[in-house]
Amino acid sequence: MVVLVILAIGVLAYFIWRARTSSLTRACRWRQDKAAQQWRCAYCGAVQPGLDPPRACHCR
Repeated sequence: MVVLVILAIGVLAYFIWRARTSSLTRACRWRQDKAAQQWRCAYCGAVQPGLDPPRACHCR
């Protein structure tokens, strides 16, 4: 029983940590344009340069 409580606390802590390290929303749908070396949000059309996927949505 104690193991389940510890596991539940660990999972909750992980979800809180993930929510704070990324400002992406469910509406963000980034698509990579490799030729132009940029990412475009399919939801709002925002463009981010670079090869790594964006960690923040600037649509808002």
